[in-house]
Amino acid sequence: MQIGTDFPKIEFQLFGLDLLEPNGFIGNFLIFLLSMYFYFKVKKIEQQGSNDFLKNWRLFYLFFGFSFFLGGFGHLLYNYFQVAGKIPSWFFSLFAPYYIENAMISIYPNEKRKPLYRKISLLKLVILIAAEAILLINMDISHKPEIGLIIPSLASVLGLVLCLGVLGIYYKTKIHDSFINLWYAMLLLFFSLLPQIFKFNIHPYWDRNDLSHFLLLFTLVLYYQAVKKHHEFELTH
Repeated sequence: MQIGTDFPKIEFQLFGLDLLEPNGFIGNFLIFLLSMYFYFKVKKIEQQGSNDFLKNWRLFYLFFGFSFFLGGFGHLLYNYFQVAGKIPSWFFSLFAPYYIENAMISIYPNEKRKPLYRKISLLKLVILIAAEAILLINMDISHKPEIGLIIPSLASVLGLVLCLGVLGIYYKTKIHDSFINLWYAMLLLFFSLLPQIFKFNIHPYWDRNDLSHFLLLFTLVLYYQAVKKHHEFELTH
């Protein structure tokens, strides 16, 4: 076990390629697979009656899943693409909280405020995309690639704390109890950050990224439980 420092990256060869971090690739790929599973589950629910809430959750699963799919190859092929191989996943990840925000805004009870909140969410997305682009253009982060994750992490904190935490509790009170799952998901997201912040590494094959990925899998399940229960509630009211 190591705290505060990382284990050396695991190197291996396959098909004549010099590859890195097989555990990171597997963790990312599992998140991608589960995201795609719930993407199609939500899509199936939409057949009973599509709305903005379901559509935006479906898009969240799509962008969240592909951000990890691309991120997995960023780990695996780092020897060949360096930081450039990680950039697509960083930009994809900026869209995931945006779609959660729009899903939660879509069921906000005050109809007059919805257009304003949607504009704020879109403006935030544009600013963060621009900020990420400016950072990557003007800074050499090859010595410390995790700097590229600062803005995607900020996007998640700004969007998910409000939408999962604050609105999750609000909707639990105003709509139905299943929205507490979103609050639980926010707590899991917080705990998934701790191994990253403190570089808590249990084993070279189970490092801080693997532990965070494991917790993220549970958040995807909690999201779906809230989405499904809300849809069932809408059908009966």
